[in-house]
Amino acid sequence: MSPVRISAPSFLDYMHSTPRGCINIVKSQRKMYLDQESKGDIFYGPFRTALRQCFNSVTPPLVIAEAVNHANEAQQPHFAELEAGFIRWWRRTKATGVRVANSTWRNGSLEVKLHRLIGLRYSAEKTEVVFPYVKEPELTPDAANPMLRVLEQEMPSLLPGARPMLLDVRRGKPFRLRRNTNRNDLDALLAAEAAKYTTHWQSAA
Repeated sequence: MSPVRISAPSFLDYMHSTPRGCINIVKSQRKMYLDQESKGDIFYGPFRTALRQCFNSVTPPLVIAEAVNHANEAQQPHFAELEAGFIRWWRRTKATGVRVANSTWRNGSLEVKLHRLIGLRYSAEKTEVVFPYVKEPELTPDAANPMLRVLEQEMPSLLPGARPMLLDVRRGKPFRLRRNTNRNDLDALLAAEAAKYTTHWQSAA
């Protein structure tokens, strides 16, 4: 079977959904990835771009504000929520931007692209790779931990020595793996989710 290639946000949306929701998500994503005329996930594109750019600016909030000001009518309320959450988190964060490479996480027939993530360097020379979550449903540790494990596994390629962090931007809430997290259980869960995703993908053909 040919590999199924999706983005990390797509896989997170899938793992964060209900069993019934998973089927609908895969149908929608399959159309998005296979339909050349599909616009894909462009709704949040300008805000994601602003997030990546803001840490190379001396005034990150202004970069975010510009994205909000240029949002269309449908985007405006969502971007405003994202801006408010970002500002709450940013005020507690003292970091500068650092380059993160792209990578691909593979499990069975599933390939998950880890592209355009955010790198942060703190004053103590610690670094993090940040995955920004921008959707409406509130993120939970159970939903965040599998994706954090994906990032952790690919960290030698993304930014060696860095720690993964998943940021629920709307709520300004960061998620990190605890030191006592059972990685073996997460790896087993990821293998099951990857197999389930590819099964749903083939069933939607």
